[in-house]
Amino acid sequence: MGSPDRELMRRLRRLDFCRGATAVEPISSGLTNHNYVVRAGAEAYVARLGPARPLLGIDRRNEVVCQQAAGSWGLAPEVVHHEDGLLITRFVNGRVLEPADVRAPELLERLAELLRHLHGAWDTLAGEVLYFCPFQTIRTYARSAAALAAELPEDLGAMLEDARRLSRRIAPFRPVLCHNDLMPANLIDDGHRLWLVDWEYAGVGHPRFDLANASANAALDEDQDRALLAAYRQQADVVPGELAELKIFKAASLLREALWSTIQSVVSEIDFDYRRYADVNFEAYRRACSRLETMPSAP
Repeated sequence: MGSPDRELMRRLRRLDFCRGATAVEPISSGLTNHNYVVRAGAEAYVARLGPARPLLGIDRRNEVVCQQAAGSWGLAPEVVHHEDGLLITRFVNGRVLEPADVRAPELLERLAELLRHLHGAWDTLAGEVLYFCPFQTIRTYARSAAALAAELPEDLGAMLEDARRLSRRIAPFRPVLCHNDLMPANLIDDGHRLWLVDWEYAGVGHPRFDLANASANAALDEDQDRALLAAYRQQADVVPGELAELKIFKAASLLREALWSTIQSVVSEIDFDYRRYADVNFEAYRRACSRLETMPSAP
């Protein structure tokens, strides 16, 4: 066993409900943490080893509060145990989604329903929860990447200025609890409903970013964006201003992902080509910005 495996077994032996674990199987899909399925008798759990990661904006206390809230609403697996660097949740037996799954019309409707439920619970949320703004995250990631002497594109300054101008085109909104990391792999279909996992970046923010983030990560086209937004709003017609904001947040999602990967290319010990992933997202951001209509910034 490698060191993360030994660390997990040491910790599990201290927990009564996991002490008799019959199988511990690594999950290979994580890009930030070490994840495992733990089977103990008739029960199954997901255990995740991962410290706080301030450079990525990950606060483990905030993550637990957000996932516990979503779990109480039936949207996320139950948090069974948490301590410094270790999170254990109920295992959900289902299919981890791929981008092509998300693009299917029926799945878009189910995703819209899931996000409508999450965002609609804003007036029952309690607890100390962080604020999340994708534009502030972009600026912070860029500063952190530069401090790490990470490889950055020559036109990053222009990208950041574009993002600043785009941020001023977002209208006032009602803050809600958002997931903020809507990768297809963070959606599990158990055959009856969708579950949202991995709440590391969750926080109170703009509901439209969740839709745009899902769109960017599943490479939805404009027709699919319209379908997702219409299903979320439960109306046939899409308000032009809302579609325009979704496109802005979609661009912001791509730049945030590129800078996240740039930081990871320096600090992560996981075997993944973060540099190539960053380049793909930088280029996708450039294309997304080129498709947005230019308009003057607000004073």
